[in-house]
Amino acid sequence: MLAPLRALLFKKALRDLLVSQKRSRQVNTLESARTIGVLFDATSETARRESLEFVRSLEKQGKKVSALGFFNGKQAPENQAFDSFFAKETSWLGQPKSEKANDFVKQKFDLLLTLNPDDLPPLEWLAAKSQSAFKVGFATSRPNDFDVQLETPEGKGIRYFTEQLALYLGKIVLN
Repeated sequence: MLAPLRALLFKKALRDLLVSQKRSRQVNTLESARTIGVLFDATSETARRESLEFVRSLEKQGKKVSALGFFNGKQAPENQAFDSFFAKETSWLGQPKSEKANDFVKQKFDLLLTLNPDDLPPLEWLAAKSQSAFKVGFATSRPNDFDVQLETPEGKGIRYFTEQLALYLGKIVLN
């Protein structure tokens, strides 16, 4: 009964945040970006593994990558090798209130990648609040601030999304 109300209030808060946002946009590709932020859903083992593999491949290319995972549960598993936050560290509407999330949003990345196939509100909020120059994410029906949205078939997952991301961003010609 409260879930639709929560979703409606989150959507309104997200719209208000986007209206107040002012960021300088600049097109970046995986090649041109020096700093890359990656927001990802770390709840499932498969999504977490695929996201971290992608982060490692970016680091091997010499990129400075900051990754932040979100565990959609009451507590994050212990001994994670990456920064993360979990559902208990969000407000009733789904807005992150953890220190790690706030630190992540304060960074201005050349490229922000949001690996959020399930439209989790905390990841959407962080992506909208970020001042990154170029933002890429999964296609969503909610208000967003993405410069590029990629629609992927149901069940394809993070690996397919990152392959398509490399393909489409690779086609961008920068002057």
